[in-house]
Amino acid sequence: MSPVNFNIDPTFLADNIRNLRKNRNWSQEELAKQVGLNRGNIASYEKGTAEPKICNLLKIAHLFNVSILDLLGRDLRASVSHQNGSNGHASISGIDPEKWSKYVDQTEELERVVDGIFHCHCYKMKNIADVDKDVKTISHQFDQLYEATRSLLKSHRELLGYLEPDIKEQE
Repeated sequence: MSPVNFNIDPTFLADNIRNLRKNRNWSQEELAKQVGLNRGNIASYEKGTAEPKICNLLKIAHLFNVSILDLLGRDLRASVSHQNGSNGHASISGIDPEKWSKYVDQTEELERVVDGIFHCHCYKMKNIADVDKDVKTISHQFDQLYEATRSLLKSHRELLGYLEPDIKEQE
């Protein structure tokens, strides 16, 4: 499984949020209300001293009707009024359905790998006769890591599901 490289420039996000907001003639306060944040959050995003959580990034992309990838990885000044979709979802223009299918397949494969490792761990732990304190600690930490990984995979799946209608529309 090869990693996806989006070549994201951290300055794009700050500049894009500021430019998109100003294009709508909104104050930072007005944008903050639209997204459910406070003005200080927006100011920090626009200065580049903070980055929005993924849920807020989704809201901002949706609000301005741009893709998350464009918001993060393209200078949108030249196309501030660019509209990527009209179906109420953030769009992921530029990703063809075949590539999308590959992302979904990689996600499913990663879920199977993580679950396989977890089941192997459970099997090994069940068959160890004397489990000392250190092994129990490591096992507990492994269980926590597994839960965190499953939670992350669930969020990833939700994100894929949120963006899927745009892919279907492109087909």
